[in-house]
Amino acid sequence: MRLDRLARHDRRDHTRLTVLGAGALALGLAVTAAGPVQATGAAAGRATVPSGRTAVHPAHGTADAAYVLNAGYLVIGLDRAGTVVSLTDARTGRDHTADGKTASLVSLVVDGKQIRPTRVTVADGAKPVLRFTNAEAGTAIDVKAVAKGGYTTLEAVRVKGPDRGDVQTLLWGPLATDVTQTVGEAAGVVHDDDFAIGLRPLTDRTEGAWPQEYQDFGWESEVADNPSRLQVAPHEEWSAAGRTPWGSVLRAFTYDYTKERTRQNVGGHRIPVGPLPGSRGKIAGSAIALFGAAPALTPTVLSDIASGEGLPYPTQNGQWQKTAQASSQSFLVLSDLNTGNIPQSARLAKAAGINYLYSLPNAVGPWRATGHYEFNASLGGSDAGAAAAVKLAEDNGVHLGVHTISDFVSTDDAYVTAPADPRLALGGRARLTRPLGAGDTTLHLDDDTLLAAGLHNKLLRIGDEFIGYTDAVKAGDEWQLTGLHRAQWGSTAAAHATADTASRVIVNSYNGAIGGLGVIDEIAGRLGTAWNATGIRANSYDGVESASESGWGSYGQARLINGAFAQNHRKDGFVTETSRMTSNTWDALTRASWGEVGVTSMDQVFINNEFYKDNFLPGMLGWVSLKSSEGLTSIESKLARGAGLNAGVGFQASYADLNRGGDASLKILDAIKQWESARNLGAFTEAQKALLRDRTTNWHLRTVADGKEWSLQQLDASGAPVGEPQRVAVPTPALSGTALPAAHVRELYEARLTTNTPATVRYEVTTGALPQGLRLNRDTGGITGTPKRPGTSAFTVTAHSAEGQPDAEHAYRLTVG
Repeated sequence: MRLDRLARHDRRDHTRLTVLGAGALALGLAVTAAGPVQATGAAAGRATVPSGRTAVHPAHGTADAAYVLNAGYLVIGLDRAGTVVSLTDARTGRDHTADGKTASLVSLVVDGKQIRPTRVTVADGAKPVLRFTNAEAGTAIDVKAVAKGGYTTLEAVRVKGPDRGDVQTLLWGPLATDVTQTVGEAAGVVHDDDFAIGLRPLTDRTEGAWPQEYQDFGWESEVADNPSRLQVAPHEEWSAAGRTPWGSVLRAFTYDYTKERTRQNVGGHRIPVGPLPGSRGKIAGSAIALFGAAPALTPTVLSDIASGEGLPYPTQNGQWQKTAQASSQSFLVLSDLNTGNIPQSARLAKAAGINYLYSLPNAVGPWRATGHYEFNASLGGSDAGAAAAVKLAEDNGVHLGVHTISDFVSTDDAYVTAPADPRLALGGRARLTRPLGAGDTTLHLDDDTLLAAGLHNKLLRIGDEFIGYTDAVKAGDEWQLTGLHRAQWGSTAAAHATADTASRVIVNSYNGAIGGLGVIDEIAGRLGTAWNATGIRANSYDGVESASESGWGSYGQARLINGAFAQNHRKDGFVTETSRMTSNTWDALTRASWGEVGVTSMDQVFINNEFYKDNFLPGMLGWVSLKSSEGLTSIESKLARGAGLNAGVGFQASYADLNRGGDASLKILDAIKQWESARNLGAFTEAQKALLRDRTTNWHLRTVADGKEWSLQQLDASGAPVGEPQRVAVPTPALSGTALPAAHVRELYEARLTTNTPATVRYEVTTGALPQGLRLNRDTGGITGTPKRPGTSAFTVTAHSAEGQPDAEHAYRLTVG
């Protein structure tokens, strides 16, 4: 994703064995009234809680917790006021709450003030309901808690505010933890070497983040703005997890949109949005999933949450894309790709071992205009023309992807051309205090809210006219705007009457417009239609922050990305990149690929890949300039870093240059093919990858047996060999023979099967069966669940492979005590 590039419908509607221990928590119980979790068998690492099938239970034997809420291995202690007083790892008994930091599990903002509950009670039943009340303030929140095995869902099924009070927001947490080692902002997971705690939003309206308006609530003023040191932009405003000086927080919220609200963006500008129609604007329905797990099992729990709760679940080669090697596959990005040169471009891509051609003829992609996204002449000028281009590419052995600029609306698009669409995003409003003639260069307003900082450019909309201004000063009871630039964006200068509304235009960073929610939905629908009609297999949501800048925050981005995902018929083999990775779009997006190597330092690329790793995203090197004149040593040094990070690349080139380069181009492309083949087949050992990550070194990879074996030679700065070459070979796929740890009846079990190759795309029990109550996650190799009865089960697991590699299988026995 280029650094200079700046909806989701409700998601419910629309070769070794890592031994993680036999679990500790009686699953099926999500809220309990049992004593604090006590480690009753330190050697076994097990804690005891009463058996049952509900999520919540009373706590006995402690002055602090009145109830415990079980979420996988996480045991959340609640006092009688509904305050979180402990976050305990059930396996070890260790409490991970940050010292001196307590917050309500759920609370409300009423009339701008946070109202915390003062009492929590539990209604019995198979799906218990926690009732959080504050009798003095007149508030009540009913939260349904449902244990789902490795995680528990919490849904606010009823919200009551005080008479004549304005209930503005429902806040989840934050959960304040002492975990500082790894904070996955977008994934909503924090962990150290032993334990992971996670929070995932389950609906688009449940934003995995914190409202910008509430800097005084939830330690928001202490949350780091850019803890991952990203150059592309800070992500805190869209993140379910945050880093603080004392630990970390996990949080989410739902804003009430039953009427128009004024939301604050990160720049401080107040933007009126809403209302949403019918019941869609209500807070009730806000939902999250909470869990605790061993760090290596976290992807399995995240997979289970996404698949179990109806969240987007895209795949690559049939495998959940968060664990699929194919998610990091490289692209050949061409600035001059068109229907006429697709066959020749495809040959260049295949020479580099790349399966995707990607069209970027300019900053925004192959479109006549952004907004309505109609194809330009480079891809046939229509959906039918683009479909023909896709077929041509597929006939030549490659897929076709295109760049988009998300919710950016260009000034020559039909959304802007006169008369402009009334649903374009607008900021603050004021009224004219005097008539404005068609030729006037000064206007007067009754309020200065719309003049506040925090938006690009100084542009107003009055009726169908866009008007720029230079200066604004207060003159008596009016605000006087001078230096007017009339009839901007192709509009017509017109006369406007006293009391007419003037609105601040939200301008994108390319000096065009941004769509409001209705336009966002239409763009999502248009992109889904375009992919279905043409067969395009990849796109980038560059500029996706614009959907947030509309005033709708994470919800706006979710409406765009998840809305397009829902309408795209292809759920497998579609690759999406993004300019921002948010908690509410994490499920649908394949990857980020930030930075342009050469412009972006390799140090920053490594920092970016730490963010990807922390957020369970595939490694990506960013976009790398590829020219026929580049020396082999130079390109191989970048490929070596990609191999060391297991990171794909967007090779940014032009067909004309590569074609002109002749043999020099083919030599470079073959180098790419060898490095990428070895990387994707897992041929580099961990020790070799560590050497390749050393940014002071140079390397050359020579083919020994095509697609099977290579010779890796270190070079000095002049290209001379350093030391002896190393053998690089594709491993024969294998599952480890390490014995599975024992399980225990009615206790949560976690173990993970892994292979020695990234070519594994599916795990399957092919003979026998797991103990009743356990399941094998086909995408991650995780075995989870709660055994129902004692005994020993024998079964065979087959790990199916892609890339022409053989399958692996191994027989296991698992004893339940």
